[in-house]
Amino acid sequence: MKEFNLSSLLNEYDNFTILTHIRPDGDAIGSSLALKAALRQEDKKVTLLCPSSIPAKYSFLPGVEKFKNFFPGEEIGGLAFVLDCSDLDRLDFMKEKMNKFDLVVNIDHHKTNEQFGNVNLVDPTAASTGELIFLLLRDNNFDLNYEISLNLYVAISSDTGSFKFENTTPQTMKIAGSLLEKGVNPAFVSQKLFDEYPLSTILLLRDSLKTLRLNRSGEIAWMSVHEEMLKKSGSKPEELDGFVNYLKNISEVEVGVFFYHTADGGTKIGFRSKTVDVSSIAQTFGGGGHSRAAGCTIYGNPQEVVKKTIDFISKCLIKSH
Repeated sequence: MKEFNLSSLLNEYDNFTILTHIRPDGDAIGSSLALKAALRQEDKKVTLLCPSSIPAKYSFLPGVEKFKNFFPGEEIGGLAFVLDCSDLDRLDFMKEKMNKFDLVVNIDHHKTNEQFGNVNLVDPTAASTGELIFLLLRDNNFDLNYEISLNLYVAISSDTGSFKFENTTPQTMKIAGSLLEKGVNPAFVSQKLFDEYPLSTILLLRDSLKTLRLNRSGEIAWMSVHEEMLKKSGSKPEELDGFVNYLKNISEVEVGVFFYHTADGGTKIGFRSKTVDVSSIAQTFGGGGHSRAAGCTIYGNPQEVVKKTIDFISKCLIKSH
């Protein structure tokens, strides 16, 4: 990781704001909470911001209740850390306030990152932003106590699919091991992140699987969900997290695509693949992400959006053969 002198910034600033992306995942949440806990060790004022509410399954994390999904009324200023965001659009309406900060530090691991910060700590070889926060805190001699370690373990475990995705590296496992030495219980974290669901999620998954479609070759699988399905099951949008993996996990499927048609006329699309670089597909539609996991949002008629997306992926697969 690029050398970064956090100590000098601690001497210069007393007011810190940590922002992360809309519809936050475990990496975004855990990284933010860990960095805040570290800055609080130095008696700094720290504000946690996210344009979305935090999913209920992360309620076990220490400090998670401190997130705000609105900008405080007081003058902002100071230093802003933007975590796990490939571009400022991922901050949604909070993007408009970024010019209010004296300095913006961009910490991320997406290869599609647009280097928008005054300081950019971007490393696409890292499995998660949590890895980068770990290295930053370790290299600046912070006390990696249990609270910080738990949040970092959740960040890393989330973005590696509990260490089964191909982004898992020897460094990832070494860092995870050092966090376990601080008392983190991996079985407890795995249960909370991957094995527990409210009944509403299971009901929504049942209805979502009824929309399953495959192309002629069987290499592309997709599902489509709309707002009425969420209302029927009593679900929240964040409960859709992970549904796309059921598509990719079909043995013959190369690319899984999940379409969520929202009430505002947009379709949020999640891509997962076994070997295809779906980040380039997402970028074509104004999104981004990782080689095997990416996403975008397209506005327009839902049926046309689905057809356009599947047709484009089909052409990409033909070229790759």
